[in-house]
Amino acid sequence: MRNKLSGLCLVSAVVSLAGLSYAYGRNLPRTLSGQDGPSVAPIELRHGIPFVQVRVNGKGPFTFGIDTGTGGEALVCPTLAEKLGLPTTGETEVGDPSGRHRRKVPVYLISSLQVAGVEFRDIKAMRHEPFPGEQDCEGTLGFLLFRDYLFSLDYPSQRLVLSLGSLRPDNGKTVVPFSLQGDIPLISIKVENRQVDAHIDSRGMHGLSLPEEFAKGLEFASTPVVVGRGMTMSGDFEIRGARLAGDIQIAGYAFSRPFVEISPLFPVGNVGSVPLQHFAVTFDQKSKLVRFVSEGTNLTIDPPQMPPGPLNRSK
Repeated sequence: MRNKLSGLCLVSAVVSLAGLSYAYGRNLPRTLSGQDGPSVAPIELRHGIPFVQVRVNGKGPFTFGIDTGTGGEALVCPTLAEKLGLPTTGETEVGDPSGRHRRKVPVYLISSLQVAGVEFRDIKAMRHEPFPGEQDCEGTLGFLLFRDYLFSLDYPSQRLVLSLGSLRPDNGKTVVPFSLQGDIPLISIKVENRQVDAHIDSRGMHGLSLPEEFAKGLEFASTPVVVGRGMTMSGDFEIRGARLAGDIQIAGYAFSRPFVEISPLFPVGNVGSVPLQHFAVTFDQKSKLVRFVSEGTNLTIDPPQMPPGPLNRSK
């Protein structure tokens, strides 16, 4: 589940859904306009996290987050499920990447979900309480919801784009392969002269985090210090961070001497909202390719800033 953090940053943990099965081409979404061109919706960035307006069973609009770090079609808050009288269709297990303290939650059936001019039918949505500071967010769109489309989060233009077609490899200049870990996209990034796997997490309110064991072999410009505390269902933990002496490469783009966070709990890295804001990121789930496009040439990641308001929680 999403971490609650005190300190200078908020780190996210992947939500994995066990027991739910998905098949490509099942209940294909349809474009409400009847046109084959791209379907576009504006996104609102809150602390770098994308939110979009959604209609559920013809009602709304409601505010939903967009989370590539959620392995499933959707999450829905219990208040909205009760308000709309959503039926349950079973239950599933949730957990974080540590693999500990998994628990079961109900799964609701949404007959119709509309976003960006596209209607998705028979959506399974896991019950999920809103994160601190997100009381006006009534649900989350997960990565698998968009599996039949080219799914783009264009951060500089602040828009969600759904289109038909496919991506083509370009020798890693902008397009790289991804795998699925718990239905979460996982790419290989280059840290100095080493490779490490990292989730792409659009709702991760953080920069770029690396596993503690991997970070032991890296050269830092200064000694890593504690920048906050994270909490998951597995308990709380310290998060340290420092600026790297070298670079990090994502696709063909280099981040010069970026500030990175070091996680003692999670076995893979995490590319969160801070680095993603440089890009228009497009996923082709059928071909398992993702494209990063940025107009920036001098990319970096600065030390995290403490967000204002309810997200700044003390321990």
